Amino acid sequence: MNSDKSDLQEYFRNLAKKYTVTVPKTWRLNFYTGTENNFCSVWGMSGVVQEQEFVPFFPWRYERRFFELKQIVETKTIENVVLCRFSHIADGSVINLQSILYREFDLLEWITNTKIISCFFSVYENRFANVLVRLSDGSIASVEAGTTLPSGQKTLDRHELIARRGVTSDRVVDTHIPQYSVYLFDKTGVQTYTDTDAELFGLEIDETNIVRAAFDFAKQPESKRQEIIVSFLEQNRHLVTLTKQALSSETQQ
Repeated sequence: MNSDKSDLQEYFRNLAKKYTVTVPKTWRLNFYTGTENNFCSVWGMSGVVQEQEFVPFFPWRYERRFFELKQIVETKTIENVVLCRFSHIADGSVINLQSILYREFDLLEWITNTKIISCFFSVYENRFANVLVRLSDGSIASVEAGTTLPSGQKTLDRHELIARRGVTSDRVVDTHIPQYSVYLFDKTGVQTYTDTDAELFGLEIDETNIVRAAFDFAKQPESKRQEIIVSFLEQNRHLVTLTKQALSSETQQ
């Protein structure tokens, strides 16, 4: 990410102002700093609930490719998913292994609208993990996560769903490399640009997702926000438990 927290806060408040959405002054976009999540980089909102230090968001759910995968499953464009294959390899100086697992487990449950009921972990030096998962609908999944990319290398990830009828993926077939909207070649090298939002220019995709998640939360009526808070806190506890189990697994090598 290129922007700091104050930049994202400003984008969020400007977007809310544009649509006349009231945002209390106490609300702040932030990383989770509570003891339960201090080993994960989790974005969310502080100052929302008096008795709760922080409400975690899941901003990756607002990325277009993941939303489309979920729609494909829900509309039965593919029928009866039997296998999910998720892979996410990143630069370890940007994100740690447990944060990757946290994200991928949430995407797996959210896209398929199921719950993880059992896992088998194989973790190597807290830098690489292979996870076999059984979901509540009987389907299985494999999650490959790692922090082994060279410093400065862009994240490589891919999410594939295989069903009894149909196959779908968030990447072009047989590639992990993300594509950009614009490539600029000059004497200094290659610069890439991917402005995917018609209102939030200049942000990386992950940053756009954070602002959109915050705005979507803010624009909900109070009763709906309370439901979201309860749901998000419950999901957060579930994901933290899974990631902690992965790192304490007896199959570590």
